[in-house]
This record gives sequence, C-alpha cells and structure tokens, in this order.
Amino acid sequence: MEVYTNENDQVDAVKRFFVDNGVALIVGLVIGVGAIFGWNYWQSHKTNVLQESAQKFENVSAQLHSGSAQGIEAAQKFAAETNDVYSAMIGLELAQVSVDKGELANAEKALTDALTKAKTEDMQDLINLRLARVQLAQGNADAALSSIANIKAKSWQAAAQDIRGDALLHKGDNAGAKAAYTQGLESEGSQSLRSLLTLKLNNVSVL
Repeated sequence: MEVYTNENDQVDAVKRFFVDNGVALIVGLVIGVGAIFGWNYWQSHKTNVLQESAQKFENVSAQLHSGSAQGIEAAQKFAAETNDVYSAMIGLELAQVSVDKGELANAEKALTDALTKAKTEDMQDLINLRLARVQLAQGNADAALSSIANIKAKSWQAAAQDIRGDALLHKGDNAGAKAAYTQGLESEGSQSLRSLLTLKLNNVSVL
C-alpha cells in the first residue's frame, strides 16, 4: 500500500486515481443508476402484470362457474398460459369442477399442473392435500401418501393425517391408520375435524 508523506501527495494521488479510473467510475455510476431505475421499472411491471392477471382470473372464474364448456376451456387456457398464483387458484377451481362432475382424472391433472405454479408453501400444502384426496378417491393410496408427505406446515397436519390414515387403512395397515389418526388428534385442527378423527380412531381400534 502507498504511504502518503503529506497532503499534497494525497491530492496528487486522488487526481491520478480519477485520471486512471474516471471512465470506469462514470460507467459504474451510470450502470448503478440504471440498475435502480431498471429495478423500479421491473417491480412496477410485475405489479401491473399481477393486477392484470387478477382481473383475468375474476373473469375466467365467473365463466368457469357458469357451467359452460366455453368456461372450462377459458379456465384451462388461463391456467396453461399464466405462471403466477392466479394460475394455481384457477387450477384449484378446475379441480373442484371436475370432482363435482366425477371426473377425477381431470381433477388430478388440474391439481398437478397447479402445483407447478404455486409460489408459496401454504398454497403448495393446500394443493397437495386436495391432490391426495383425489388420488385416494381413485384408489391410488400410494400416490396419496406421497402427496401427503409433501405437506410441511403444522396448520395442515391434522387434515394431512386424516387422509394419511384413510390411505393406510385402504392398504390394510390398521396399526398405521390408528397412529395417523392419533397424530392428527394431537395436531392443530378444527373441532369438526377432531370429531371426525376421533370417530375414525374409535372405528379402527375395534378392527
């Protein structure tokens, strides 16, 4: 490191630094300012895109629940072309419509697609929970157990263990089902869910 002997030497060194590096500093400053403006623009752009997506979601959701074939097609198109939380939300609604019509394979596809668009752990947990129910309704207990294993949040564990118990019972694992229902009762859950788990636990205990 250079040692400065007096103030004039320091001033001369500063001058030399700017002569040698002035262009680089100016370019860096321009890039820095540009990056700030670019970041602000990008954030504004993302906000506008999300607001537009929200409006489209409202319109498509209304069409979907009209029960028309065009509404289903519009929802499927929106889900395929959108890559944000609203795509995941419309996927959940598409799955519900399919379940109501008894089209479980379509419901599973809608939920599987929605899972790839979910941006938060809470949304992913909800989708995995519903996916497990659909998979179990199709008799695929192993797939349901796999989906349940992906649920992380404590707030979903009571519902998750309820489905896990049903899946294990479907596979003939009474002891595993009993353990799952017991774990569900030990987790956070609504009073109605706790009553259901208690009923299931009582039933499996006498098997």
